[in-house]
This record gives sequence, structure tokens and C-alpha cells, in this order.
Amino acid sequence: MKKVILLAFIFTGFIGNAQKTETITIPRGVTYKYADAKTVEKAKKLISDNLSENNDYKILQDNLIIGPELWKRYKANEKIQNIEGGAVQFHVDDLIIDGKMSQDLPDSKIIWDEFKNEVSKDYVIRKANEDELRYYWSVISFDIEEPLLIVETKEHNYILNLLKKDLKLLWLDEAPKSKTTDYVAAKQYQNGKEIDSVSKGVKETALEKVILLSSDQELNANSSFEDIELLIKKTDAIFNELFKNSMKSGKIMVEFELKKKKNEITYAVKDDLDLDIVKVFEQRVNGEKYPNSKKDPIKLRLIYKVNSFNDTK
Repeated sequence: MKKVILLAFIFTGFIGNAQKTETITIPRGVTYKYADAKTVEKAKKLISDNLSENNDYKILQDNLIIGPELWKRYKANEKIQNIEGGAVQFHVDDLIIDGKMSQDLPDSKIIWDEFKNEVSKDYVIRKANEDELRYYWSVISFDIEEPLLIVETKEHNYILNLLKKDLKLLWLDEAPKSKTTDYVAAKQYQNGKEIDSVSKGVKETALEKVILLSSDQELNANSSFEDIELLIKKTDAIFNELFKNSMKSGKIMVEFELKKKKNEITYAVKDDLDLDIVKVFEQRVNGEKYPNSKKDPIKLRLIYKVNSFNDTK
């Protein structure tokens, strides 16, 4: 009987040690939230399974953001270029940086397949180091929350941030090789105009841009990625339902100011949109319930195009 008790004690002790959270060095000023060890191990297995030949895409959801460092390479990828809409601009201090966001599961699969093709069987899944955390913190507008994992290969170190609640991948990026703080390839603006030229893309009806008008610090303190994602999903659904068959061409801007008690939404229309549809769109969007700011107001702007090209200015 004593042997059984002893074995049980040893086994319990082993499980207890196995479930200890692996801590890492967090750079000063970075807000980092740990998940329990079981959740992190599940995330590692999910990543590994979806990098295997038996990939079932269970790690994916409709919306997947390609971060700015990885987007430097992927924006030239022919398959990813064919993904319609979803251009994302992040305002980080005085810089404006580009990324990409898929808007449905097939497009998320295209991104994952390209990532998977780059990752050979020789990779390591680990937690982030200080330099990787500093970079990621510099471009996001929410607290870093595990599971945040690095897929390290011989040539690249990929950043994968999964949602804790369902282990769906929300952010895919690449950690810069340089250890300097100049992580981001920024667009330069003068007199309200962009200096470098950008592709018009294709003529389509889709979300063209997400522009975050509040600072990184303000967004981090008052909102979360989940809140912003929910807002975009709800507005997208209404836009796609109403404008998908519209024959007219133009742009519609929806600007949200999320406040602690009552949100404000403003609109602007450009070119020859069907104003009857615009009126219904405004009514439907105004009728939705969106997340509020935790304390101070934050602003973001969604730019939609109807049978139109991307802006080049």
C-alpha cells in the first residue's frame, strides 16, 4: 500500500512540475500576459500539426494579420497578391506602416500554405526572446498575451500569436534579424500625401484599408485586438451584404470613435455611390453594438471601395 501511495505522490509531483509556466525575460515597458503551461503546449502541438503533411487548418480563422516585417517579403508573393482587399495601416508614433489582413478562411489558407512552404521539417517552436518582444510590442496596439510563440528556422524566426480562448492564429509576422530599434519600414507622408507610389490593385468591392488614428499607447490602454476585430467583422458583414451587387463606383469611409459610455460613428462618401444603399448601410451600422473604450476615446477608420481601385495618393 505504501508503494502505491509513494508512486502516486511521485506522479502527482511530476504533473505539478510539468505544468509550471515557462517564464521569459520581459523588456521594460512591455505588457506581457502568461497563459498556463497546458494552453501553451496545446498551441505548440497545434502549430506543429498544421505544419505537417496532415494539415487540417484548425489553427486558422477568417481574419489573419500579416505583420509589417513579414509583409515586406510576402507583398511580392504572387498568390498572396491575389488576395482581395484587407490592406492594413498601423500608426506607430510618427510612422505609418503597412500590413495585410485576410478576410475569409480561403485567403487565410493561402497565407498559411505559403508560410508552411517556407518552413522545412527542421524547425523549433519556442517562446520569444527580448529582441523579438521589443519588435512585436513596437507594432501592435494591444497587450502581448500568450500563446505567443516563435517558429525558428535556419533562415527566419516567425512570430505566431494565437488567441487564448480558441487557439486561432491572429498574427503572423517575422522577427527582424537586426537588433536595432529601427524595425519598421515606414511610409513617409508630406503635406498629407504619401511620397512613395503604391499599386492600385484590382477593381473590386471590398475593405481597402484599416487606419488606426490613435497612438499605440492609447489603443493598448483602452482596447484590444479582439474588440477591433469584432468591430471590423460586424461592419464588413453589413457592407458586403449591401454593396456586393452594387453597379456604381465609389468609396465610403466609416470612422469610429470608441468611448467609455457612448461610441460615435461618422461617414463620408466619395464619387457615385448609391445613396439609398449608403443610407441603409449607415442605419445598420449605427444599430450594431460595438465594444466601448475602457477609459479614454480611441479612433479608427475603415475605408471601403465599391467597384473601385485602391487610392494611390
